[in-house]
Amino acid sequence: MKILIFEMKTVCYNSYLYFGDALGAALAKLGHEIEYFKVDEQALDDLEQFIGKHFDAMIDFNSDLPRALMDDDSFFLDHVDAPFFDVLLDHPLYHHDSLKNKLNNFHVVCLDTKHGEYIKKYYPHIKSVTITPMTGELAFGKEAISFEDFEDRPYDILFSGTYTDPTRIETAIKKLPDFLIGNIKELIDMMEGDSTLTIEDAVEALARNEIYDYINSDLPLHTQTFYLADTYVRCVNRKKLVLALDKCQHKLDLFGGLWEELDLKHATLHREIPFNLTFTVFSKAKICVNIMPNFKAGSHDRVFSAQLNGAAALTDSTYLLKKEYKDEVNILFYDLDDIDAVTAKLDTILSTPDKLKKIAQAGFDIASKNHTWDNIASIILKSIG
Repeated sequence: MKILIFEMKTVCYNSYLYFGDALGAALAKLGHEIEYFKVDEQALDDLEQFIGKHFDAMIDFNSDLPRALMDDDSFFLDHVDAPFFDVLLDHPLYHHDSLKNKLNNFHVVCLDTKHGEYIKKYYPHIKSVTITPMTGELAFGKEAISFEDFEDRPYDILFSGTYTDPTRIETAIKKLPDFLIGNIKELIDMMEGDSTLTIEDAVEALARNEIYDYINSDLPLHTQTFYLADTYVRCVNRKKLVLALDKCQHKLDLFGGLWEELDLKHATLHREIPFNLTFTVFSKAKICVNIMPNFKAGSHDRVFSAQLNGAAALTDSTYLLKKEYKDEVNILFYDLDDIDAVTAKLDTILSTPDKLKKIAQAGFDIASKNHTWDNIASIILKSIG
């Protein structure tokens, strides 16, 4: 197969660039011909070179390309002879403006079964939906993971990510029209009261209780409008988690931006680093912490990246993870409804290093078998056909 991979964004610590390169390398290893368009190396006008060309597939991540129009208002992607696969790394609500466009050959890859159900229900023009989590890889320069020196790893508890103060989101909410403010607050109350509730389930519940008929008007559009409810809950949960981690008797190291805005007592703050360098710091950690971006049936790549680099992964659970993993056997789970309990859990497990090492080893075994780029490439190839 000949596959065109777009790398159109350099945000999020260059994670999109990493995902494109990693997927391309895995596909090439399987014998396929890979061509790239990299926005940090080429001009946008150079996209015209693909008009009229044939590929077996085009792939982009969180793509804006479905919105790109020609002079006659036809879709740019319809002028390339290839199915287009948009790999969504977030909830589909954040990509409504791309997903709504009725391309001739539009496909989606997403990280969560519930996201897939949402796309099938509200975007029937999309021809296929494939579910697969993303992953990471072994830190650069390492040929294998050894657990012999596990106890010597310098980071007891490590979290990599950006801090966003929930008050920033509150400020943004207050600038909205009054009726939207009321709806968003109601959605926040629902999701904080039930941690298993997805944003789309909350919006559907809201719609049943409102005079205005959200469901029959355009529910995906309204779900997008309510994105600040989802964002707020995510920010609050991340703040609660890190504050609980900061109470641990063991060391906490934070990599990422704006953590100085949070009043932390013991944590060591580190500068932001490019996405591909996070694997190096994961390989120096005993426990790597994850909090889902409100995923309920998928996973964030932090979980598998941690395990592939020999760390025990600590995360809130999802349907996908509970199918493969068991708490304190091959992973560490915490409950969003009782985040404060994570403090005692981690102090206890870090005080039993032999048990923690066995958890890390068992997690590594599962991730190495089921959650590599080779696995992901094979899943996407089946969708391409």
